[in-house]
Amino acid sequence: MAIKTLAFAGVLSLLSFESFAAMDIAEYEMRAYQDNGSSGRCARGYPISYTELKQRIDWAYSRGLITERASYWGKAYGYYPVVDFFADRVVAVCRGA
Repeated sequence: MAIKTLAFAGVLSLLSFESFAAMDIAEYEMRAYQDNGSSGRCARGYPISYTELKQRIDWAYSRGLITERASYWGKAYGYYPVVDFFADRVVAVCRGA
């Protein structure tokens, strides 16, 4: 009985993990190129500094919205996540400074 319970708990944890998974590096990179290619997604008015870019990436990572590898890629290539604070999700990935 203990083995069945353990197996059920393992499967349940895997299923729940996928439903709350952070944005991985592949999706982050795809969204960066897609969102910056379409007009209106990312503001073109003023570029943000690298310090602000890093803070936005670190905040999204600390909230579990993006993975660690996505945060490294964003910092290396200058793309930061735009987060909807009410829905607690990434709505765009924009180019920084």
